[in-house]
Amino acid sequence: MSYVRAVRQSLLVASVVGCLTMFVACSSNPNLEDPAATGRQLVSEFLTILGTEQATGLDAFLAEGFQLQRSDGTGASKAEYLKEHPLVESFTLGDELVAVQQGDLLTVRWSVVVDETIEGTEFSSDEAPRLSVFVYEDDQWALLAHANFNRPA
Repeated sequence: MSYVRAVRQSLLVASVVGCLTMFVACSSNPNLEDPAATGRQLVSEFLTILGTEQATGLDAFLAEGFQLQRSDGTGASKAEYLKEHPLVESFTLGDELVAVQQGDLLTVRWSVVVDETIEGTEFSSDEAPRLSVFVYEDDQWALLAHANFNRPA
């Protein structure tokens, strides 16, 4: 009988450890107190990276499944975007920025006044909306999807 009790206790301990492991794994996403502040930091970092000629750090900043959509109907995968990314000369974020976190995703609705050239075309410097989705993976935020609603100048 003591053997059966020992096996039951071992199974109970294993179950508890398994549940705790799942809880820790599932709760590794940061619970942001101020999603908008994190969103503002992330979109600023994105534009700052695009301000360097080589876009140093862009590969690490983009999630593997990254997708881009532009207002003219064109888009790009991560590989395509890395080959031909915009060059941002300067930018000023709009006053309103809304960010919502759901688990490991952070969706940021924002606007920017930007001096940028995309694939050789200068775009309008009027304030234009953007929509970005970040995913928390490998203990950092990565840009998963981005929509740029700016029009060519």
